Amino acid sequence: MRRQFLSMMLTGVALSLVSLAACGSTSVNMASTKGPEPAATPAVSEKQAEAPSAPAKAQNQPPVEPGTRQAQHATQSNRAEEVLRQAREALGGEAKLKEIQNFTVSGSFRRVNNGQEQSGEKRMDLLLPDKIKISDTLSLIAGIELTMVNALNGNQAWSDSRTSAGNAQVMTMRRGGNEQQNSEEQARRLRAELTRYMLALFLMPSPNSSIEFGGEAEAADGRADILILKDANVVVAKLFIDQKTHRPLMMSYRDVAVRIKTMKSNAGSSGDVDKIAKEAQSNAPAREESDMQMRFSDYKPEKGILLPHLISITVEDKPYEEWELKSIKVNSPDLTAKKFEKGD
Repeated sequence: MRRQFLSMMLTGVALSLVSLAACGSTSVNMASTKGPEPAATPAVSEKQAEAPSAPAKAQNQPPVEPGTRQAQHATQSNRAEEVLRQAREALGGEAKLKEIQNFTVSGSFRRVNNGQEQSGEKRMDLLLPDKIKISDTLSLIAGIELTMVNALNGNQAWSDSRTSAGNAQVMTMRRGGNEQQNSEEQARRLRAELTRYMLALFLMPSPNSSIEFGGEAEAADGRADILILKDANVVVAKLFIDQKTHRPLMMSYRDVAVRIKTMKSNAGSSGDVDKIAKEAQSNAPAREESDMQMRFSDYKPEKGILLPHLISITVEDKPYEEWELKSIKVNSPDLTAKKFEKGD
């Protein structure tokens, strides 16, 4: 009897150990198959919409074989190509988008600048493959208008400004450095802006860039696929594509928000005003890059291509600019390379 009791006790302990081992195995398997947490909605900060990163390796986890890495990369690449294909089809078809050689858009805008609201007209000209010109005309007090032009003509960048009042001077806050450094920085920023607009509006990445799939994000009315735009293996922007409509919803990136300051002098010559302006600009603090988001809405067809007619920009999750697109021209014969030369 005693021997039978000890046998039953040992059997019970063994069954308990097996049960515990099974529970432990189930717990590990559930953890290993749990999907990544959903990314945040594109309607909020891009910091919350980061693509989920790969989980850290366990101490006893075997290293990933090179063949596995290649297979994962191929899967991500295929997913990015599929998302792009669907998006291009939604906007009018790849053949229609490839026909685009130049593009002109203009409309009214509002901007919050240094705590003040500014309004006016904005025009953007694009000429493939390497030309962009953006003209902002601000409506200031007393009927004064201020026009600022920033352009990239191939590898050459230039800017210009003019006002309807002879005693007003405009200053854009730029990083410190000599004129050549500022010109190179301006060319880099305009080239990045050209790349962003070509991808967001026409889903056309630049020749030297690459597109990767970056996961999914939860949007206000559904889910969005994330496409990561890289140039020289450096992330340039992230584009969010609606999974239902396959239209671009938002693009996140880092850039320097342009801050405009005007000053008015009632005395002295224009040379005196220029001197005051240069001194003020040289003493201005350097502007750092910020997290920026560009949102696209109010899609309407133009020449068989579906395009957004409202573009909103935030800086560090705060409203910065809203641009209502009113006039759009595609492949205009009047937009030639000469339009991108300074003084034209």
